[in-house]
Amino acid sequence: MESENISKGQLWTGRILSGLIVAFLLLDGVMKFFLDKMPKEALADSEKLGYPMSTMPGIGTTLIVSTLLYAFPRTAIVGGILLTGYLGGAVATHVRVLNPWGSHILFPVYMGIILWAGLYLRNPKLRAIFPWQK
Repeated sequence: MESENISKGQLWTGRILSGLIVAFLLLDGVMKFFLDKMPKEALADSEKLGYPMSTMPGIGTTLIVSTLLYAFPRTAIVGGILLTGYLGGAVATHVRVLNPWGSHILFPVYMGIILWAGLYLRNPKLRAIFPWQK
């Protein structure tokens, strides 16, 4: 059912894009549990964002659960919606602390575009909701 009306090239491109997003976000989520092993510079940068270090495991759990929901076809759309909210929060955080646009503020936007492109390419139900006009 997953490959219904989707070419092999589109399906695999979607899987690869989604796989890259899943790998990056899972790594980010897991790292939030190992703050004692992170370089001091990275911790200082995290503190500049205004979140206490005690909140990192909760943020990591949210990210891991949302990413796992995105990774599995049955729950991928729910995961995509949750990750969009998470990435929107990242954009708001970077705007609030006046980080640079290209490298910090827009990075979660780029991630969201890749996330939804990957899901669109591998999910026929999503394609039915948002068809491209020819």
